[in-house]
Amino acid sequence: MDQTQSKALEDLERRLARLESQNERLREFVIPAFWNALDRLDARTADETVVACLACGLSGPPSSYAMRVDHCMFGGGRLERLECPDCGCVFGPMKYLQTPSEIVSADYSLLYSFYSEGDSTEEELRAFELLDPKPGGLYLNWGSGAWSRSVEILRERGYDVWGYEPNALIDSPFVVKRREEVSARFDGIFSNNVIEHLFSPQAQFIEFRDLLKDDGRMVHASPCYEWSYAFTRFHVFFPLGNAPEQLAAKTGFMLTQSVDDGAFQARVFSL
Repeated sequence: MDQTQSKALEDLERRLARLESQNERLREFVIPAFWNALDRLDARTADETVVACLACGLSGPPSSYAMRVDHCMFGGGRLERLECPDCGCVFGPMKYLQTPSEIVSADYSLLYSFYSEGDSTEEELRAFELLDPKPGGLYLNWGSGAWSRSVEILRERGYDVWGYEPNALIDSPFVVKRREEVSARFDGIFSNNVIEHLFSPQAQFIEFRDLLKDDGRMVHASPCYEWSYAFTRFHVFFPLGNAPEQLAAKTGFMLTQSVDDGAFQARVFSL
């Protein structure tokens, strides 16, 4: 590399570092400023619009629910979630559930531009095994993320496993990004750290039911079957209490197994 090329490379590196610094400052200001403004507006307006529990569908004004409050570690401000007096489900914050889907999608893209989750391979493999998979079966990892090798590993083991991941960046011939690319019917669906992100669990479970074969089952692993990891606006659904049973009953499933061993929690739903 001659002196001219070296100087050009150094100049490019300085520009990239400056852009990264500018982007970091924007994230540190714009995101908290947006949610702070929304929180201040909410504090001045009493909203008694009827809401419905995401698991069992019980409806009523927000004041008829107990409230759990946390603060978002990603600049999302105050997190006010509602606890269903019937099934025990905790859902919200309502300000995020009411955010237009286009903004939520952009919010996730921004999050994943600077944040990476830990390797979830082992948890996804455990979730898959709870499906009691059979050779020749067809399986789908819903929300497979960019932090796991489970699809690759399971295919190496001879299982016909595919992934669906609409948000995180991933380059794999066995993982699709667009919902319309998921058109087969599966023997089993599994997920890890996904169920707590569902804005409409009943609608999503009905969609899962339509993607499964008549004797299909699904497994959803998550730490949010108990009150944990509440410090992020991206977690909007905590199926505590008997919320999993109620959700299953509302959508044509049966809750057939619960696994709680501290480090790993999962629920098995069967048709």
